[in-house]
Amino acid sequence: MGIQRKRTKGALSTLAVTAAIGVVTTTVSVTAGGTAAAAPAKLVQDYSCVFPLINADPIKITITADIPDEIQKGQATPAFAIDANTLVSSRAAQGLGLVGAKTLEGKATADVTVNTPSGPLSGIKVENDVAKGNIPSPPADFTVVAKGNAPSLTFDKTGDGSIDVNNISLHDMIARDANGKPVQLVTGKDTFDAACTLTSTDKTLHRFKVVDNNPTNPTNPTSPTNPTSPTNPTNPTNPTNPTNPTSPTNPTNPTNPTSPTNPTNPTNPSNPTSPTNPTNPNPPIHLSYGLTGSSTIKAANGTAALAGGIEADFDLASGTYNADLTLNPTSGKFSILGFLPATAKIEFQQVGRTNGTLNTAGDLTAKSGMYVKLPEIAVFGIPLGGGADCKTGTPADVNLTSDGRFDPLGGGKLKGTYTLPPLKSCGAFNDILSAFTSGPGNTITMTLAKKG
Repeated sequence: MGIQRKRTKGALSTLAVTAAIGVVTTTVSVTAGGTAAAAPAKLVQDYSCVFPLINADPIKITITADIPDEIQKGQATPAFAIDANTLVSSRAAQGLGLVGAKTLEGKATADVTVNTPSGPLSGIKVENDVAKGNIPSPPADFTVVAKGNAPSLTFDKTGDGSIDVNNISLHDMIARDANGKPVQLVTGKDTFDAACTLTSTDKTLHRFKVVDNNPTNPTNPTSPTNPTSPTNPTNPTNPTNPTNPTSPTNPTNPTNPTSPTNPTNPTNPSNPTSPTNPTNPNPPIHLSYGLTGSSTIKAANGTAALAGGIEADFDLASGTYNADLTLNPTSGKFSILGFLPATAKIEFQQVGRTNGTLNTAGDLTAKSGMYVKLPEIAVFGIPLGGGADCKTGTPADVNLTSDGRFDPLGGGKLKGTYTLPPLKSCGAFNDILSAFTSGPGNTITMTLAKKG
C-alpha cells in the first residue's frame, strides 16, 4: 500500500490532542514528514466529553505543527514536533474543585486515519499519557498544553495524502487532591473514563503530496533553452485584430453574481468560536442522597430519629442548588418536666423546596421550611392530644451547614439548630402540649449518602 507494511505501526505518531473535564490533556499520534521545507499546519476541533459529576462538557482543541507539504517516495520522514492547546471550561474546573481535586492526569486514545496514495490507514488507535496539570482555583476557563514528536514513515507510491483526527476518548484519568491522593470520582475507583464526541466538522490536520525521489531527470529541463528561437512570435502583431473581444463587455451583465452576497450568511461559522454547543451551557447536575439522622427537642427533653432522602439539582456556575427533601414519619420518646414519660408520632410537611450553596472548599448550606405534625401525643401511654390537623402553627425554618467537607460524589454530615413554633389544632390540651414542645434551641444532625 502507500506506506510500507513494516512501517504501518509508525502511523501511530504523536499528534497531541488535549481534552479535559475540563480539564483534560491528551496526546494523540499521527505521522507525516519529509525532505521538503515544513509548512505550518493547524486544526481546531470541538468535543463534548462526558465526565463524572458534571456529565457532558465541551472542550476546544487547537493542534499546530510544522509538517512538510511534500514527502519523497521511499524516503523515511523525519520526526516533527506537535503542540496542542486545549481550552477547558470553568464549569469543569468548578466540578473538579467541588470534590477537592487539584490536579488531573491519565491517558487518552485517539482514532486517527492517515490517508495515503494507496488508500487510507484507518482505525488507528493511539494511546498516550496525559501530563499532570493544575486545576485553577477559583474556577476559571483555562488552557492545557501538550507537546509531542512524530516518528517517521515511508511511502512507496506517489500521490496525495492527509492526516485526519477522527475522535478521542479519555481513560484511566486520575484527579488528585492537595496531598496527591486520588479523588474517587467513581465510587470505589481511583480512576475514571470519559467518552468524547466530535461536535465540529473539520478532521484534517494536514494535506501533503508524496513525490518521486528522482532529482536527476529534472536536469533535462535545462535543454528547453530552444524556446529562444520563438522570437518569430513578433509577427503575431495580427492578434491586434482580436480587439473585437472588447465587445465581451457584455460580461459586465454577470454583475448578477454580486447577488451571492448571501454568502455573508456563513457568518454563522463564527458561532463555533464557543467550545460550548449549548443551548443550555450550564445544565444542572442531579444528585440523589439517602438521609439518616436525629433531632433533639429541647423543651420536650427527647430525641426523634430521622430518615428519608433528598433529590438536588445543582448549578455549577452559581454554586447553588434546589432540592426536594423527604423526611419519613417517625416517633420520639420525651420526658416532660424531666420525669413524665411521653411519646409522640411525628410527620413532616415540606413548604417549598430546600435550597442552599456548595463551594469548592466543601462548605454546604441548606435552608428548609416545614410544618411539624403530631398525629398522636401520649403521656404514660394515655393519649392527650394529636389528630390529623395537629401541627405547628407556622412552618419551622431549619438551617443546616456541613460538618466537615461535603463531597457531592459521596455525601457528608450536616448539623443545625431551629425553633419549633407553637402547636395548633391539637385538642383540648393544645396549649399545655405546645408549652412542652415548642421553643428554640432544638438541634438536628444528619448524614447524607449518595445513592447509586
